[in-house]
Amino acid sequence: MGKIVPLPDNASRHVEIGKQALANQNYASAAAHLDKAFAEAPTYVVARLLVPALNALHQEHAALPYLSRFMADFVADSAGSAVVFDTLLALPDYRFAWAVLPHLPEAQQAAMKTRVIDAEVADRTAHGPAITELAKRLRHLGGFAPHEQEELINSLGRLPRRELIAAASGNLVDPDVHPAVRISLLDALTAIGATEPVTILGYTGEQTVVPNALPGVMNDPTIAEVLHEVAVAAGDNDPELARATGEVLKFELGYLYPVIGDVIGDPATFAQAYLHKDAATVTPAQRDLFAWLSAQTAKLMEMA
Repeated sequence: MGKIVPLPDNASRHVEIGKQALANQNYASAAAHLDKAFAEAPTYVVARLLVPALNALHQEHAALPYLSRFMADFVADSAGSAVVFDTLLALPDYRFAWAVLPHLPEAQQAAMKTRVIDAEVADRTAHGPAITELAKRLRHLGGFAPHEQEELINSLGRLPRRELIAAASGNLVDPDVHPAVRISLLDALTAIGATEPVTILGYTGEQTVVPNALPGVMNDPTIAEVLHEVAVAAGDNDPELARATGEVLKFELGYLYPVIGDVIGDPATFAQAYLHKDAATVTPAQRDLFAWLSAQTAKLMEMA
């Protein structure tokens, strides 16, 4: 057999064949060619064609990585936004759908919100008992083993918004629910724009917050500042250690959300104490905090 020589601009060739297959509703062929095109040219132009092909094959889960990677591009125009909601409502993943709504162009938001609400109503009508059963399980996560808690919250997006809020809220004050799970639930309420106050149990006790008013864990300014301080303090001496420390610390700081600013106070001082836990300058309060964080991480490993 002779040597296979790649065709010039092979990605473009696969895109053109994929487009034609899409137009002919030959979705399996379209997905195959567009997947090859994306492997050679991982761009939004290719993803924008590949996602509808996967949706038509009822492979919405396979489409999610492309949506996540190019979300800003998808929501920048009405056609791309429609593809996003085609995918999310077919899964369904209402948590993701509600989270995307505020990022749409303002002129689109009302119509797309109506589409999400209509999908939830239709889903309740068609699958009421299944939704009710899942909501019951999600309302009492403390009764499940740690790894089961993790598995169950991965199903949270299956619940329509009303049921999601009700299921998440009660777990926020349950000491048998791991702090990481409680924070994930609170972050889900923030993502879907929940406006009613909720009470969450954390390191400093119970705290009442409004989810919609919170920045979200990934956008918390204190977490970002502490991670920066640790990277600066440890990076020059041992970059690999700084990276590994930052990955662990990112999880541990999440346990302190949303009151992390009150707990830590000065990020630079916290970073030095965290990197030098045996130093004489570390206060008893800091030692207690580090011990609590380590204990929560140990419990989190049970979920793996």
